[in-house]
Amino acid sequence: MKDFLFTLLAWLLTLPFLIGAITFAVYNGQDVPVIYNPFKDAVTMPVYVPVLFAIGIGFIFGAIMTWAAMGRLRSKARAKAKKIKLLEKQLEDVKNLEPTRHNYAITPLKLLGRK
Repeated sequence: MKDFLFTLLAWLLTLPFLIGAITFAVYNGQDVPVIYNPFKDAVTMPVYVPVLFAIGIGFIFGAIMTWAAMGRLRSKARAKAKKIKLLEKQLEDVKNLEPTRHNYAITPLKLLGRK
């Protein structure tokens, strides 16, 4: 249920942004000169191309930064999963352990010659 709510919230936040970006692209088709290199002539393209490109670059940069920031949590989760697997194996070994059988026929008193 938690995953469903998270997915729903993500779509509720993403959908208006997508609609706004599409609307911006449709209504801003005018050509503008864009200069990438100061030593070359300007390239003419619709307004929405550099704007949506900048938004895309920002999204990719944010995703990379989020992924890098979560590295510590992923590392801790892997360590915990490894420890859980080890403890489950130890528990299974203890459950399968047969009790040791003692030979009570020979006692220390009999070894000493006493009854």
